[in-house]
Amino acid sequence: MIQYQVQKFGGSSLADGDCFRQVAKIILQKPHITVVSAIGGITNQLQTLLDLASKQKNYQYELNVVIEKQWQVIHELELTIQDFKTSLTSDHRELTEVLQTVSLTQSYSTHISDLVLSYGERWSAQILTEFLQQQTSAEYVDASHIIFIKHRFGVIEVNWKKSQQAFTELLDNSEAKQWIVTGFLASDETGKRTTLGRNGSDFSATIVAALYKASSLTIWTDVDGVYSADPRRVPKAFVLPQLSYQEVLELSYFGAKILHPQAIAPAIERHIDIVIKNTFNPSAKGTTVAVSTAEHQFLVSGVSSIDDVVLINIQGPGLVGVAGIAARLFKCLSDAEVSVILISQASSEHSICIAVRVDDVTLAVEAIEHQFKMELQANLMGSPIIDSSCAVIAAVGEGMVGTPGITARIGQALAQANISIKALAQGSSERNISAVIAKKDINKALRVVHSGFYLSEKTVSIGLIGPGLIGSALLNQLARAQEDLQEKHHVKLSVRGIINSKKMLLAEHDISLQNWTDQFNQCEQAADMNEFIEHIITDDIPHSVIVDCSSNQDVANHYLGFLSNGLHIITPNKKACSGPVDYYQALMQVVRTGNQHFLYETTVCAGLPVIKTLQDMIQSGDKVERIEGIVSGTLAYIFNQLKTGATFSSIVKEAKEKGFTEPDPRDDLSGMDVARKMVVLAREAGLNIGLDDVQVLSLVPEALREVSADEFMQKLPMYDAQIMQPLNAMLAEQKTPCYVGKINKDNTVQVDIVAYDAQHPFSHLRGTDNILAFYTERYNEQPLVVQGPGAGAQVTAAGVFSDLLRLASFLD
Repeated sequence: MIQYQVQKFGGSSLADGDCFRQVAKIILQKPHITVVSAIGGITNQLQTLLDLASKQKNYQYELNVVIEKQWQVIHELELTIQDFKTSLTSDHRELTEVLQTVSLTQSYSTHISDLVLSYGERWSAQILTEFLQQQTSAEYVDASHIIFIKHRFGVIEVNWKKSQQAFTELLDNSEAKQWIVTGFLASDETGKRTTLGRNGSDFSATIVAALYKASSLTIWTDVDGVYSADPRRVPKAFVLPQLSYQEVLELSYFGAKILHPQAIAPAIERHIDIVIKNTFNPSAKGTTVAVSTAEHQFLVSGVSSIDDVVLINIQGPGLVGVAGIAARLFKCLSDAEVSVILISQASSEHSICIAVRVDDVTLAVEAIEHQFKMELQANLMGSPIIDSSCAVIAAVGEGMVGTPGITARIGQALAQANISIKALAQGSSERNISAVIAKKDINKALRVVHSGFYLSEKTVSIGLIGPGLIGSALLNQLARAQEDLQEKHHVKLSVRGIINSKKMLLAEHDISLQNWTDQFNQCEQAADMNEFIEHIITDDIPHSVIVDCSSNQDVANHYLGFLSNGLHIITPNKKACSGPVDYYQALMQVVRTGNQHFLYETTVCAGLPVIKTLQDMIQSGDKVERIEGIVSGTLAYIFNQLKTGATFSSIVKEAKEKGFTEPDPRDDLSGMDVARKMVVLAREAGLNIGLDDVQVLSLVPEALREVSADEFMQKLPMYDAQIMQPLNAMLAEQKTPCYVGKINKDNTVQVDIVAYDAQHPFSHLRGTDNILAFYTERYNEQPLVVQGPGAGAQVTAAGVFSDLLRLASFLD
């Protein structure tokens, strides 16, 4: 007896003559029992013919299209068998007569519908059989001769005994090497041809596999297998090597086009593995669906969704503690033939929330209002509350079973993407967690949940403001690290926009960081901050961040708007954190109550871990008593050089030539940069102070504060004696003069020159290094000291890069 393998080809695998040839190539490798669907799109077109005819509309053009498609495939395959061509002509005539009858009566029975819809599978199976007979012995099988069913309460029940008997007799009496079986078709209890419903060809295939007692069934389609999410919505979705039947059932119900739930039942009952493969890429391994799977690689196997959902909420005091409310609700919906997608009820019993499809909402509301008419009239229940334009996202996986914290991770991932959950449900099997969200957020939600469980890399959309020294250094560092971050850490930092005060460069996907400078120099799009922000925020990427590498006050004034739009912020710009107290407090309030992150480690001492160290101490219960430090790399260098005996003006000139100062050195010498940094630290320590509260010793002679930068440099030597007098006195006493910012015990803040003895840590500073000493209740006699490079574009950019990675770690 020939040992057959059972397989099924869907309509997408039978679109034209070339597709038929590819299918035949696969079939001819081994003896097969092959179940086939109609040629792609034909079943829908046949249904359209019935609908047009029943409405007495012209259906002749669509009918000709359907028949012509069959002739087209016949000609492409160069089939010359006259009997089959005569049969197709006869079918055309018969179909025309049936449609004329439907048009006259303006209606059609289930029997007529089954007859018309059956043509698609009969034609494709006959065409494939005729083509195969040119190369091997092949037999056409009308499935209505071997599959017998009955409809009971809307459910299809297979008459296994009768079907098995017919199948065995057919197999025993056949010597064919290939069987081509029509999908979708069966016979009812009266012996009339019927169908198994839409997606019925998969059901046909699992029934045939069960009748043959096969250990596996291969379903051929136009994709490489079952994806972890819809690849059209989640570009990083990938083919899952294996799934359990329970996972497939959950994913199928929530919109994933895998297998219809009723088609899976025979496979589960008979322990038949189903392998889903690509007709056009047969070498791909595909996805194996089995009763049980090996150890799960991921907690969540797939993420799926249902669009166009409406949330209906019924609530009121009349629901509390009253038995049978839920039963009445679901009974009335069942009577109205409304399918409920999701159910959520508060433990207080004050409200019940259901999700239904948009097309069912009118029926559902009418059924509810009729069922609870008395409660509504007595004000024991309010009118149903309708929340339109919703969608349901579902995370499915065997690995979720018994694993704590899955719901929290999904909720956190959605929250961090600024997506609100309207309703939540989890089945007792723990394989599915479903959430109702706004429909507009569904693409972003799919991507953030998918990436949150390491099903794909974590992607962050980046908009960089200020491609100056720090911004340029950051972009170049990102360029060198991107590949490694993606491969080893599954993090993609996608720079999609760069802007300065004059122009901006935008990219739909990524700006190539290997040549970003050329692209930016050549771009001509005028800077527009609103357009820039709208571009950085995209549904295609769940997380968006603004990296502000400018020192611009106007940009800092946009921070509240950035956060309210769902953007995270990373910046070395001190203007927001040291600006007006009211603005700073409003900013921090939004950060505390929202889901956005505001990271500003590099506002003080570049890449040194100053802010984080201070925050950790305070959060762990320590109390800051005072802070003092050298926090300007420029001034650290200038004061370190005083020990050489050089004059103040010559040191400033040298520092400017080495690029250690701002273009106008007065920006450093005024002490305002140090003052801003001390304000940032003071506010972290809990002080509500502003720049006006800081006592600042400026090193810029008063007579030179309003002149041009060039004139300042020319005339500065005239004031060397004045500036050097107190400094020389300190040096003469073997003290080290330092330009220091201090937060004192009495909560005052000052910036001044302080002389330290030789043993003090501040006396041993070199170059442009910064140093900060934290005196707290824990670190009292001996302070906690943070020291290291505190200036320079490279180290500042590295600190910003570190904040970017820290942000990525926060975004589950």
